[in-house]
Amino acid sequence: MLLLTSNKYYKQVFQQKMNMKEIKQILILTLFLYANIAFSQEVKQIELIGDRPDQTESAFTIPKGYFQFEDGFLFENETNETQNISFSSMLLRYGLFDNFELRFATEYNKTKSNRFTDISGFSPLTIGGKIHVNKEKGWIPQIAFLAHINIAQTGEKEFMQDFHSTQMALTFNHTINEMWSVGYSLGVEFPSDINYSIGTYTVVSGFAIREKIGAFVEAYGDFSQYMYADNNLNGGVTFLVLPNLQLDIAGGFGLSQNSYKNYFGFGIIYLFKLN
Repeated sequence: MLLLTSNKYYKQVFQQKMNMKEIKQILILTLFLYANIAFSQEVKQIELIGDRPDQTESAFTIPKGYFQFEDGFLFENETNETQNISFSSMLLRYGLFDNFELRFATEYNKTKSNRFTDISGFSPLTIGGKIHVNKEKGWIPQIAFLAHINIAQTGEKEFMQDFHSTQMALTFNHTINEMWSVGYSLGVEFPSDINYSIGTYTVVSGFAIREKIGAFVEAYGDFSQYMYADNNLNGGVTFLVLPNLQLDIAGGFGLSQNSYKNYFGFGIIYLFKLN
């Protein structure tokens, strides 16, 4: 009788332990699912807006505390004799404040030509920032200002600059409707190897094909009183794989006599946050 009572007691204790173990497992699973749902909701609330593959920089900054990594491959036929290959055109953006982002960029390039020996290496390191100027409201567009400095004496010897060069631009965005938006920018560049400035412009029309697929058509170029205008046309497609991951493909061609002949490229954008 004592043995039976004892067995019954241990059986109850074992069942209680099992129940506690099951409760713990349920709690852990619930917390895990809650954490994933919360993270998923946070990513969905933070919209991924990239500065590639078009030439028009977006009029939006990265949210505070977030990083956005943008990279891609590009093959350009500059002339019949010269090809430029960018194996990596990396841009890292970081939301330092609510309305300001830091930007770091570099490229690994190769130039092939029948006229000289092939050269390859990293381009000068570029640092800069983008600041939010105005939020879109009615006919008043979203506006941002950005500036970059290409650091002298950085990068491969063949691509190295003796002096710093800078680029600045005001960029704008109009939302026409849920399927269509228009962006444009006006800027100025101060190259390191010439003593005059160069104006730049871009105009892009982007539209949604499907919920996660977009497309764009764009005109862009530069101009100066000391050189012929350089006008180009391009277009491409973007695919949102995840709320924080986008793939793209693009191509274009020159319209002016001194423009490049054509190019094509593809790339990736990844938005993330380090906890």
